[in-house]
Amino acid sequence: MSESPATTADDEERPGPRGQETGPSGTGRSRRLARLLPEPGPARLIVLVSLIGSIGLGLYISGSAVYFVRSVGLSPTEVGFGLSAAGLAGLALGVPIGHLADRYGPREVTLSLVALQAVLLVSATQVTSFAGFLVVIVGLGVAESGADVGRQAVLSGLVRPDQRVAVSAYSRAVFNGGFSVGVLAAGVAISVDTQAAYASLMLGNAATALVGCLLYLRMPRVSGSARTKDSASGLTALRDLPYLTMSLVSGIMMLGDVILTIGLPLWLVTHTEAPRAAAAWLIGINTVMVMLLQVRMARGADHLAGAKRLHNWGFLAIMAACLLAAPSGSLSTWPALAMLALTTVSLTLGELWGQSARWNLRYDLALATAQGQYGGVFQLGTALPKVFGPLMVTALTDGLGGTGWLLIGAVLGVATLFSPMTLRWAERTRKEPVEE
Repeated sequence: MSESPATTADDEERPGPRGQETGPSGTGRSRRLARLLPEPGPARLIVLVSLIGSIGLGLYISGSAVYFVRSVGLSPTEVGFGLSAAGLAGLALGVPIGHLADRYGPREVTLSLVALQAVLLVSATQVTSFAGFLVVIVGLGVAESGADVGRQAVLSGLVRPDQRVAVSAYSRAVFNGGFSVGVLAAGVAISVDTQAAYASLMLGNAATALVGCLLYLRMPRVSGSARTKDSASGLTALRDLPYLTMSLVSGIMMLGDVILTIGLPLWLVTHTEAPRAAAAWLIGINTVMVMLLQVRMARGADHLAGAKRLHNWGFLAIMAACLLAAPSGSLSTWPALAMLALTTVSLTLGELWGQSARWNLRYDLALATAQGQYGGVFQLGTALPKVFGPLMVTALTDGLGGTGWLLIGAVLGVATLFSPMTLRWAERTRKEPVEE
């Protein structure tokens, strides 16, 4: 991977305040800061949007379900149904929203959806019935999922192809940090356990959405595609069978997230002798690793050959994690904890490699004039692990113990075998030349 501007800035002496040269300590601080951010301009604004949005999302994700149960009076089943409906609606409308972004400009579409999120989050504080909850939560699911698709199209339009993976890596690293801040703040509100405290979570997320809108207004406009005989239709990406197949196979890698956030904590609590508090510690290991290593681990994924290599490593690392988790149920306290920690490290390495590769595949194998709708199709690839992954992981490990982990590993092994074939198919059938 070629060096990003953030790293090449190390080689320069920058003037200090009022034109004075900084001293050694000032220069050192500037260099350290440069490593944490991409170059000034649209790339830095995109990373800031990710940081601000992640704080609000941490507030919302951690406390929304509790709010609707404790303050609105809904049952957990009603809340679960609404969240599932929201997720499915978001996935279903990702491609049409991506087409709108291609047609009218991704900045405008994304900004509109983020503003809609703010309105719906404020409306959530006024919900008093299941019907009202369903309208708000499904609207939020569509707005959030559509905004994700739009953000990717904005990045594609404003960032050079050789820097897209790097900027995505910066965004993901700061996202983990911001999300952690939001989660900690949500914990305070939940401990207060009042309607006002829960409502503050919604309003806090609405406030971060409004800040995001202001940041989008500072970005240059990305022109939409003119409607011509050769322009992409709303179904172009869905008809691209090689790309769709590649997205579905690559999406199986997202089982790693399901294992980390659902399967592993439940396994630790119900089937191992490890301390229960370690369920949170393992998530902490993952968060810190992503914050510190995502940018570095993304190097090499800015061209297709490197992305294919990292994609394969990602699958192998997640499969190895399943093999490591399998014997932990029969070990004593500290050996079990050590094995689960190794499992988490392996899962995180798979996440770091795999996500870096997926950024390249999502952009470089998509039609340049239809990045929005291709982003929606790529998002569809995560549907299977998101919808069926939690049930598969929990049922297999709870019902079959260590054998269940081996079966999950086998699923990932099959995906590892098919992945290179689907990548070659997608690459071979591109109408536009793909940069190696």
